[in-house]
Amino acid sequence: MTPSLDRPRSVLLAGLTATLLLVLALGTGTVWFRLTDAFPSAAHDAALGVPPFLPGLRPDPRGDSSWAFTLSEDFAALLLVGAVALRLRRHVLRHPYAGALRRLGAGWSAMVLGGAVAGVFRGLALARMTGAAPLGWTVHPLAGAVAGAVWGVLLGWTVGLAVALVGNRRLRRLRQLGHPGSTALPSARLPRVPGLSHGENHRAAGMARH
Repeated sequence: MTPSLDRPRSVLLAGLTATLLLVLALGTGTVWFRLTDAFPSAAHDAALGVPPFLPGLRPDPRGDSSWAFTLSEDFAALLLVGAVALRLRRHVLRHPYAGALRRLGAGWSAMVLGGAVAGVFRGLALARMTGAAPLGWTVHPLAGAVAGAVWGVLLGWTVGLAVALVGNRRLRRLRQLGHPGSTALPSARLPRVPGLSHGENHRAAGMARH
């Protein structure tokens, strides 16, 4: 019977949880106003058509914003979460037992990618809502992508840190499988695949679950 190799799944779950918590926090008025106080230039950039901060999930409009704007922001936040999920899934499939620094970089870069993807959509939505000229349909998405990527760099450490801290103890236990006499997990339970060494077979078993 193949043992439960849940560390790659834990990395993905930790990244998604951190991303969801971030977009939920950005959807609250408290965090939004504090960021506005800390980065007053973001409000000025918003007046020029550059989406401020990262999108947040919120159940109802804030201030004098419309339902259309709120729903577009919610969808952009879901795009952000989806992009992070795809990036982390690709990472755990290719490097299921990567070290902490590599996981930190994967989580951080996933937020940069997610911010850029969400920014493109936010720019398109802004161009649609403001009835922008043809040039605006190019400028607004580009500005949104750049702004989203920048905010992904500034805030992506939250997801990167969550991913980096997952499973170091389990990783040490799993690596012991390749050492004779290890009692972490019975090596006899691992299915043998012709042409693969014991460590490679263990990796293949974990990869098969994804």
